[in-house]
Amino acid sequence: MSAIAGAAGGASGSGENNVMQLGVGDCFIEAQMGTSMSEEVSEIPLVDCAQEHDSEIFYSHEMADGEYPGDEAVSTEAQEVCRGENFVNFIGVTYAESEIFAYFLTPTQEGWEQMNDREILCYVTTSETGDMVTGTLAGANR
Repeated sequence: MSAIAGAAGGASGSGENNVMQLGVGDCFIEAQMGTSMSEEVSEIPLVDCAQEHDSEIFYSHEMADGEYPGDEAVSTEAQEVCRGENFVNFIGVTYAESEIFAYFLTPTQEGWEQMNDREILCYVTTSETGDMVTGTLAGANR
């Protein structure tokens, strides 16, 4: 599963944050993204990490400048960045050994061309197991 980050603007005061303004350490409940694989995400309602949530953005990666490399290339790079060494550094075990899943928000071709969006945002989630957590998942070692 991957969600594609969109370029839509946020509604002021809505309690939701524009996906273009998300950052490492932001927490949310994945089901509230209201999307599925390959759908564009423009808003993600954030929650304080001290409150119950199942997802946390743990890594930001800037792709190289140039022409949009295509959806497959973007997805491949996102999987490598989000499920490799950065995942191990954050969670404490390899992705294959972990019960925590890693997904990502990636730039769309439109965002790439119109807004110079090159950012891949990696997030971890316990939504597959139904576990809600409080605090960070950093160092969860599971």
